[in-house]
Amino acid sequence: MDLPPLTYLLLIPTVWLSLSWLLSRISGWHRLAQRYPGTHAIAGETAALRTGRIGPVNYYSCLKFGIGDEGLLISIAPPFRLGHPPLFIPWSHLHHVKEDGMMYSQKVKASIGQPTITRMIFPGWVRYRLPMSLRPVDPRLRDDD
Repeated sequence: MDLPPLTYLLLIPTVWLSLSWLLSRISGWHRLAQRYPGTHAIAGETAALRTGRIGPVNYYSCLKFGIGDEGLLISIAPPFRLGHPPLFIPWSHLHHVKEDGMMYSQKVKASIGQPTITRMIFPGWVRYRLPMSLRPVDPRLRDDD
C-alpha cells in the first residue's frame, strides 16, 4: 500500500506532537504544571540543553533550568513543548534530595510536592546550585566519630 507523500507530511508531525503530549502525561509533567505553573521569569543563572528525568521519562539534552532565590524554573526545548508548559518549583517543595547513586554521577534525585507528585533526577548543574539546606551530604565528608 503506497501512501501519497502528503500523507507522510501530515503523519510525521501528528505522531511527533502526540508522543510529546503522551510523554507529559506519563512523566508527571502535566500534574506538576497544574500545581507549579512557570508563569514568571526568574533572575538568576540558566542552563539550556540539559538532561534530566521526570518520573519514568528521560529528557535528553532538551531541558532548560533556571535557578533563583525562590526556586527552580524548568522548561523544555520548543520541538517538545506540547504538553510541557514551563514549571516553577519552590525550593520548599523539593523533598528527599539525595545523590543519584550511580558511580561517578553528579546528579541528584528529589521528590516534588507534598504529597509527592513525582520524582525527578536533576543534572549536576542544578545540584551545585541548590540551596545549602537541600544539598545531599557527600558520604566521604561525614564526621561519624
